[in-house]
Amino acid sequence: MRLPFPFPAEKNQPMMSRLHQLASICCFASLLRSTERTLFSLRSRRWFAWILVGAFGMPALCAVGEVSAGTDDVRPRIIAHRGALSERPENTLPAIERAIEVGADAIEIDVRTSRDGVLFLLHDATLDRTTDGTGPATQLTMEQLRQLDAGSHFDARYRNTRIPTLIEALEACRGRIDLLLDLKEAGDSYARKVAEAVRTHGDSRRVILGVHSVEQAQRFRRLLPQSRQLAFLPSPNEIEAFASAGTETIRLWPRWLPGADSHGKTPVERVRAMGRRLQLNASNGTPQDLLPLLEYAPDDLLVDDPRQALATLETWSTHRGKWQWLRERVDVRGGTTIVPWIAEVGAPTFLNRNYTMLELPDALQGRPRWMFAGGEGDRVTMRFRKATVVFAVFEYNDTGLWSFPLKRPPHAFGWRPVPGQKYRGTSNGMLGGRTHYGQIYVRHFAPGEELGKMPKWWLCLAVVEPSDALRVPGYREAMEGEPPAPSFSYYDWATRPRPLQVPPFESREQWARWQEETRAAFRQRLLFVYEGVPRVVTLSEPREREGYTEQGFAFELQGKRLFRFFRLVPRAAGETAEARRLPTIVCFMGHGKVRQILEEEDSYQHACAARFAREGYLVYAMENVGMEPDADRHLELDRILRLDGYGWYSLLFAQQQMLLNHVFNDKMVDVDHVGVTGVSTGGLLALTAIAMEPRVRAASVQGIFGSMRYSFIRDRNRHCSCGAIPGLLPRFDLPELALLAAPRPLHVSNARQDGFPPAEARRCVEQIRPIYEKVGGKVLRFTDPPGRHEYAWKEA
Repeated sequence: MRLPFPFPAEKNQPMMSRLHQLASICCFASLLRSTERTLFSLRSRRWFAWILVGAFGMPALCAVGEVSAGTDDVRPRIIAHRGALSERPENTLPAIERAIEVGADAIEIDVRTSRDGVLFLLHDATLDRTTDGTGPATQLTMEQLRQLDAGSHFDARYRNTRIPTLIEALEACRGRIDLLLDLKEAGDSYARKVAEAVRTHGDSRRVILGVHSVEQAQRFRRLLPQSRQLAFLPSPNEIEAFASAGTETIRLWPRWLPGADSHGKTPVERVRAMGRRLQLNASNGTPQDLLPLLEYAPDDLLVDDPRQALATLETWSTHRGKWQWLRERVDVRGGTTIVPWIAEVGAPTFLNRNYTMLELPDALQGRPRWMFAGGEGDRVTMRFRKATVVFAVFEYNDTGLWSFPLKRPPHAFGWRPVPGQKYRGTSNGMLGGRTHYGQIYVRHFAPGEELGKMPKWWLCLAVVEPSDALRVPGYREAMEGEPPAPSFSYYDWATRPRPLQVPPFESREQWARWQEETRAAFRQRLLFVYEGVPRVVTLSEPREREGYTEQGFAFELQGKRLFRFFRLVPRAAGETAEARRLPTIVCFMGHGKVRQILEEEDSYQHACAARFAREGYLVYAMENVGMEPDADRHLELDRILRLDGYGWYSLLFAQQQMLLNHVFNDKMVDVDHVGVTGVSTGGLLALTAIAMEPRVRAASVQGIFGSMRYSFIRDRNRHCSCGAIPGLLPRFDLPELALLAAPRPLHVSNARQDGFPPAEARRCVEQIRPIYEKVGGKVLRFTDPPGRHEYAWKEA
């Protein structure tokens, strides 16, 4: 928000002194902008701004101009997307007027050229969506465009609203509001027409140019040097290039925010390091859309509904003391976004739904609370720094999703029902045709205590000071007496941390014997035993792909197919490929189809088989039996095999050994450089491959590490029943299998939002690290990249 006062100069202050002061202020302002995201928290940035005021007077704050947005004191600028498009037809004069009326700081519009060279406003390349016309817009003259109805698609009240020219938009905004031009076309002729229109009919100092290329930025810097620029990046890789070209603001898509470059810097950190402003898209401006973005301290927010966005920010500002109180009292953790908000009728209940609160006790109205995405409540963890009382709602429907794990009662976790206090919201406002209410529960947390093990769906209704909770009706009665003793929890027993099933050893020889004995026991206990000797048959001729050649094979037994696999030969190997030895990667797939591991690089199944081949590796990719293209029958196989003490994984483990033996007999394979990799089921196969086969030299295990008890019972109990592998535990838990890989290089990766929790994976990695290093292991690496259940190429 731009400060409303000018930069004053004291009457008696010598001119040179004022110049020195201004230079110092500029240095401090530059320092603040370049370091604010890496050195200062939101609260400390606010205090730093006021330190400037104390040291240099109010001019210092003016020189900083806009203390980083997202702090408690200064809101980001609100830019109305195509005008107030949620209330009026987009890119029209009524939408522009409405944005000005509600108090937006700027308006964004899209600029195109008609067939006769007139600049006009339209977002799409075609007329179909927003007018009664059809086809490409730029093929019509401005007179023809003027005949179209650009309002009826939105509402009959705006019938016969016309497509405006850029000149009309500039004149409507001049002297009233900043105008952001999304420059939809390139080229010198287009640029000169835009520049001429801005100079003649607008105010170049209040026009912001939305550029799509570095070349466009440089051209407009020459044509309109007084106008600011916003970079519409094609990818986050272009941040530094656009910043170096002089664009003052960088727009980032929300989906880019969690990512990091090869140096571990997020896109936001890179924007700040270049000293540039940050713009984010906040969609409708509701608390659900806007609040998660405030943690990135954006300078500008592009919104469809500026009225709603300003109302959200006003509420945020009004209650900023409550947010500070929450932060000082509660340390919020977990693998989901959690933001502070208030409890009141009409307030949103979750970040990912349009549910609102309908009825709640008067004593809880206006109380601060934590809000998160519905369905991700089980990822929420809070550690309390001070004694705190939390009011919550559970068991709000009969799906089990609002219930604690294994449908255990809330009192088993220390929650007590508050007599006579009910909650109602639009999420389950009616049940069975009747008005539905949820019971409100309360729990007192002592300093250092944690809240966790929660249902996927639950509602944090209010966070209250203990002395203040006494004023909530029913609180005293709820806290009287001892709570009923919870029943013994086999769930807690099964998921508790357990010691490694590894005997003590004094020498490398003892360790090697333990590894060999454990491998033999694993094969005997967990591998399905086939009667007979399988053989390899060729299924297809070599098929040319981009950068490699692909060929299909299968293992058969007694004339019946067991499973398919594919061999990918890099084209870089040349015509004499068969005479060469190549480093080899064996890729295993997860729950899915083999085409995903071979072709779909955005699929979580994908172990980058094609990319490894294009990088020059010989690649083998195994198809999981039961996951063939025509059906998914792996659970049927699992049920059949369990009768004999096996399981679906027993087949995969046996077939994995067949494939590895075939790989090491391939004359093109460099047997000293064979690695394995995969995600989820493929990750488990990669881990067992390096554990069971001493000739495998390295493994990247992704999306499935930690204690199988913890991960499958606590975090993946709804993922797939095949994960309960008969005979695996307790001797062959994943940490023990990882120790069978020692001392060979092993990389473990669990994404930050994976169903298998990174914290548990890290705990298990640290648990085995001392033993791994003791036996000479050089590389045992753990990464927790942003994202969900997907393959992390750079980390691997």
